[in-house]
Amino acid sequence: MHILLFLAAALHAQCAEDRGPSDRLIAALIQVESVGKDDAVGDLNLENHAYGPLQIRQPVCDDVNEHFGTSFRADQCLGNRSLSIQIFRRYVSLHATRRSLGHAPRDEDYARIWNGGPSGWHRECTKKYWEKVLSVGRPEHRPKIRRAHRGRSRHRSIRGTRR
Repeated sequence: MHILLFLAAALHAQCAEDRGPSDRLIAALIQVESVGKDDAVGDLNLENHAYGPLQIRQPVCDDVNEHFGTSFRADQCLGNRSLSIQIFRRYVSLHATRRSLGHAPRDEDYARIWNGGPSGWHRECTKKYWEKVLSVGRPEHRPKIRRAHRGRSRHRSIRGTRR
């Protein structure tokens, strides 16, 4: 019985690690990287431009291609959110592992690796990026929605008097 409980706990821990980055994290990264624009092109001052909603550059694709036997190009991410997410997930799965981190990967690790490369999870310069990603979900950073007024106001002014 104890062996079964141990195996179940180990399997549960492994499954938690295998989940990878949360959908909420990916949505926040897309907001930070491209303000949600699938057709964004960035880093125009660099040799390798960044494409799509996650601003993927060719060195990321090269890393993924080498490990997964794929042939992705960064410019294919332009206007292709699902491909961008697929490349992102594969990239972080290479570098955000229990073995490399010393702990089960968390969304913070994924985000900081995305920003700072394979060792970005412990680089000081990626902390600000992580804080920016966190701030995307906070209410004060969400766009305000103006609701259309329906019907009459309860306190409508007629000739200076209130009703």
